[in-house]
Order: sequence, then structure tokens, then C-alpha cells
Amino acid sequence: MSNARAPRPIRAIILTTQRTGSTFLVGCLKSHPEINCITELLVGAQLEPPAIFRSSRTLTKASRFIMGGGWFPTRAIRRFYASSDKPVSIFKLMYNQASNRPTLNYLTRDKDIHVLHLRRHNLLKMHVSQLLMPTKRNAIWEPHTTEPLPPVTTHVDPAAALEQMRRAQARYQDFEEMFAGHRCLPLVYEELIEDQRLRTSEGRRICNFFGVRDHPMQSSLIKLNPESLEAMVTNYDELASVIAKTEFAELLN
Repeated sequence: MSNARAPRPIRAIILTTQRTGSTFLVGCLKSHPEINCITELLVGAQLEPPAIFRSSRTLTKASRFIMGGGWFPTRAIRRFYASSDKPVSIFKLMYNQASNRPTLNYLTRDKDIHVLHLRRHNLLKMHVSQLLMPTKRNAIWEPHTTEPLPPVTTHVDPAAALEQMRRAQARYQDFEEMFAGHRCLPLVYEELIEDQRLRTSEGRRICNFFGVRDHPMQSSLIKLNPESLEAMVTNYDELASVIAKTEFAELLN
């Protein structure tokens, strides 16, 4: 009789911020038979609140947080990892959630936790998408969609956009350093998506990182906003004239 032990399941996080394609990535990872992946565990985003609470963003987020037990994050993390029987268990963790001191201490001290660090190269589109996110496009508030929804637009303050983009760069670097002792795989939004599928090359990188078999992965989500900044920004000319004189000029193209 063999005394060999079964490999210890891999525990992992998707470390990111809003509007980076992270929900698309979660959907793709969920489609892999060897991966148990959920969205924002610490705010109960994987839970479905009663329809009456989904009429507004605030009620939706508050009810999910209460239902998910987010006031005790380390217990929620331990329970999630212990509940899966798949080789890989992973949940999405936003920077603001990771900044909670007990959560950050727990995760940074455990060097066995793998990290998919996801960022978006076009920080200007990310900022605009964040401005559009609170807008309710139909009867309920929903920041993602599987069916086409009416487009919306917004005014963008150029100075605020620059401040947010520089802050986003700094936060990414801060979290890179915080998790420098972990096994980490950097991912970029612009390289991930191919229609509703995870690009084959990126899927292979992720499978190799976790040591699971290569398997095509896809999400049911479709893109919510148009590709063109002009189609989303009501004062695009004003914004572009300012951004063109900064280190972010190439993001206008």
C-alpha cells in the first residue's frame, strides 16, 4: 500500500481593483473542472439578495455584506478554503478589501497562498468605467451583464482622472511589494479577453501556474461599455487635450 499523500489543494486569490475584467476572469476560472472560483467573498458578492434590495447599488452591496458575514473576514476565508474538494480554490479580493488589517496580515503571512495579480493597462478607460459603474441601466443595479444594455455616458474631470490614474499605478505597485514573497502570476485585462473566452495563451499560463490540465475557459458575460472613449465621455475633447500632455497620452489611442 502506498504511503504517498495526495497533493495539498492550492489556495489562491485574484488580487485586483474595480473594472479590470476580474468578474470575467472569475467566470472563466469557474468553467475549469479543477478550479473552484467565486467572486468577492468578503462582501458576499457571490450571494443573491432578495429582489427588493437590488433596486439600488447601496442596498445590494449592504445586503450581500450582511449575508456573507463580511465583518469577520479571516473566518470567511478559512471556511471557503476548507469547503472545496477541487485542486484549486480561489476568490476575488479587491485592494480596498485587502487593505483591512486582519485580512492583509492573514494573507501576507501565509506564503502558500497563490496570487493572480490582475491589472488594466488602460487606466483612463478603467477610470471612466468606474464613473459609469453606479449608473442603473434597467430596473435593477448590476455592474455586469450577459445581455446588451443601454449605453450610458459621463462627464470626466481631467484633473480627477489624472489623480486617480496615478493613484492606481501606485496601489498596484504597493500590492506587488506586499505579496512579493508569494507565488504570483501577473495578468493584464487587455491580454485576457477574446470575445467571451479566455485567450488560449493566457488560459495556458494560468493552468501551468496552478499545475492543472489545460482546458478552454469561457464566461457568460459580455462587454458592458463601448471600446471608444468618445462614446462614453461627454467632454472627450476637453479630457483628451489635458491627457495628451501627460505620461498617459498613449491611452487616448
